[in-house]
Order: sequence, then structure tokens, then C-alpha cells
Amino acid sequence: MMFHKRLIELKIAITVMICMVAASATAKADTKHLSTKTLRSMARAYLAFGKYEKAQTFAGRALQQAKSEETDVGELALCLIDMGTVCGYEGSLSRASEYLEEGVSLQKKALNNNHPYVAQTLRLLCDVYRRQGDLQGAETVLSEAVLITLDHCNVESKEMAPFILEAANLKYDMGQFDAALCNYQKALDIFQESYGATHLMTANVLDKMARLYLEQNDTQQASSLMQESLTIKKRIFGRYHPSLIDSWLEMARICRHQGQIERCEYYLAKSQETASQSRNAITMARVYEQTKQIRNEGLVAAAISTSLIH
Repeated sequence: MMFHKRLIELKIAITVMICMVAASATAKADTKHLSTKTLRSMARAYLAFGKYEKAQTFAGRALQQAKSEETDVGELALCLIDMGTVCGYEGSLSRASEYLEEGVSLQKKALNNNHPYVAQTLRLLCDVYRRQGDLQGAETVLSEAVLITLDHCNVESKEMAPFILEAANLKYDMGQFDAALCNYQKALDIFQESYGATHLMTANVLDKMARLYLEQNDTQQASSLMQESLTIKKRIFGRYHPSLIDSWLEMARICRHQGQIERCEYYLAKSQETASQSRNAITMARVYEQTKQIRNEGLVAAAISTSLIH
């Protein structure tokens, strides 16, 4: 069973790599005759490998072509949604929300207001709103997305798991930690049952749970969950990959709170080096800012600890 899962993962990785090679070769040639669907596929392939600049190039080209050629409403909606997704990964949240808002509006026209694809786009929009600090807006679109999804499947299904996870993220940002933990555990159970203990979706939930436990000062549980997540992600992405940056930063934060300063700096250095190699200004600025915050958090924690001793 485990061999079968690893074989599937390998096939997926090879498929994505082939897409990237094709994209790289095509980029050197004249790409104006490629369909918007092909351009979007290239963008998604680069996005999967953390090549955000390349992903934006192809997603932008697909969107521009869709507008100039008066593509049908459904395809234009997908071009807008893909562009919004890339901007979301890059951290350009205002642009992401604009593209996703326009995309989901057209998607409703092309399909219908109650289509599962509409629910998925609303979930993406919820994530962007939440990261912008618009928790009310995030809650509104997530509620709409959940109602749509529940019309097509039950709450225990794997289709519901991403929405349960997003609900947990929203509860966390609202400071409702008990409700967040309950939702994280529910999402984790569904992902593990549906995809296995070594799937990327499982690792992503473990990340979020570790962050919550750290917020509650349970550094031991937080560290255990993050180590488990990093083991899964390194098996999927390798030792150095932009998709690992947030996990390294969270591990650095945990180590700092545990007083493991050298270990903390080790993870911070990996995060900064990988961010620099990505050549993405937004990612580099975010990592630099979080590095400062993590170091300051350590100083505050040390000061509190010292005052308690005296």
C-alpha cells in the first residue's frame, strides 16, 4: 500500500516536471498561438514548484489573451481565478482579491450560483480576505461556500475537508482557539482517511495545529507536529523549496520559545536563503519581517521568564 502511494506521488511529480520542461521550451518559442488553457496549465505547473514569477507570466498571458480574443465567459473566469491564485501565493493580496472577485462573478454566470466550482473559488477568496484582516468578509464568503458544498455532499466527505480547514483558520484568526482546534482535528481525520498520513494536505493541517499549540504555549506538542509536517514536505518537495519557507519560520518560532537559539537561527537562515533564491520581492520582504518578529518574540519570552524567576 505504501509503495503504491509513493508510486502515485512519483508519477505526479514526473508529470508536473514534464509540464515544466514543455513550458520552458515553449517560452523560448512563439507562444501567441497557444490556447489559454495551455497557458494556464503552464502557470499551474510553475506554481506547483514555487516558481511564482514564471507562473504569473503565463497566467497573465492567458488572461490577456482571453480578454483580447473575447473568450467565452467560463474560460475568462478561470483565467481570472488562476491569476488571483498566483497573486495570492505571491502575497499580493489586493490584486488577488480583485481577480478572484471578478472571476467568481463570471463563474456564477457561466455555471450557476450553486455550482461546486463556485464554492471552491469562494473558499480561495475567503483565504485572501482573512489574510487581509477582513474577517467579516471572509466569514461571509465562506458561509456561502459551505452552503453550496453541503448541497452536493455531506459534512463527513473529503470534499468538505478544505472548507473545514478554512473555517479552522478563520476561527484561529478570530481568537476562538477551541473551535479552531476542533475543526483542525476534523479536517486532519478526513485528509488522513482519504489521502493518507504522508499527503501534503495532511502536512498543511499539521502546520496549522502546531501554530495553535504554540499560541497556547504548548511548545512540545507544537514541535512534534511541525517535525512530522516537515518530514512529509521534505519527502514531497526535497530539502530546499519555497513551499517549505512558512514551515521553517514556524519551526524557528517554536525553537525560539524553547530557548533553542542556534536551532532557531538555523531555520531562519534556511528561510531567508530560499526566499532570496526565489527572487520574489514580496516573499523576501515577508520573510525579513517575520524574521524580525520571531527574534523579538524570543526577547519578550526571555524577559518574561527572567521576571518570573526573580
